[in-house]
Amino acid sequence: MKIAICDDEEKFLTKIEEDLSSLQSYDNEFSFDEFKTGRELLADFCEDKYAIIILDIEMPGLNGLETAEFIRKIDEKVIIIFLTSYEKFACQGYAVRAFRYILKNQPHSIYMKQLDDAVREYYRNTRYIIASDGGKDEKIPTDDILYIEVFSHKLLIHTKNGNYFTKGTLSELEAQLSDLLFARLDKSTLANIANIDYIRKNQVILTNGDTLFASRNHIKNIKQCFMDYSRSRWS
Repeated sequence: MKIAICDDEEKFLTKIEEDLSSLQSYDNEFSFDEFKTGRELLADFCEDKYAIIILDIEMPGLNGLETAEFIRKIDEKVIIIFLTSYEKFACQGYAVRAFRYILKNQPHSIYMKQLDDAVREYYRNTRYIIASDGGKDEKIPTDDILYIEVFSHKLLIHTKNGNYFTKGTLSELEAQLSDLLFARLDKSTLANIANIDYIRKNQVILTNGDTLFASRNHIKNIKQCFMDYSRSRWS
């Protein structure tokens, strides 16, 4: 996994590398590129170059928020983490879909959990399932899935880029995706929590504007899953 760290303070560059490398569950499969300014990072930046980018917000020249705006024009999927000493910038991170906002002086256990969450998010986003668009089989990234429904004795997978079919049962696919962010809306529909925009009563509005309906038996759970996911983005 390739990670870019952009901070004008050398001690934080070193600290983040050491702390990420200490995450035992990933066998230290990390490589790092260090940058002191946003312009240095952007000078050689391209889509899919990094899995995670950690940006100090307060840097000379382009600050972290401005740098992230340029990054998002090139790469929609890279995980962006902001690093700063102040909470006042947190809300601005939503505009560039930052995954986390890490305070430099917070308790070490919380800080380490946030780094671990970012790595786990990357591995979740790189998972895929095999499905067909009516022709050849394709690998469908799980983070592109909006929802899955039972349709004409098959599973219809609605994604950001089109619809696909796969065989099997919804229960089997739910088990396959059990460690990811999927939850039932009813007995025949499985939704990706990460692609829900908001929930109003029993209506579940997805990020692409589609509206789904949750059954009475499932609405409480889907709301709780969505709240837990939303809170985790900035905790």
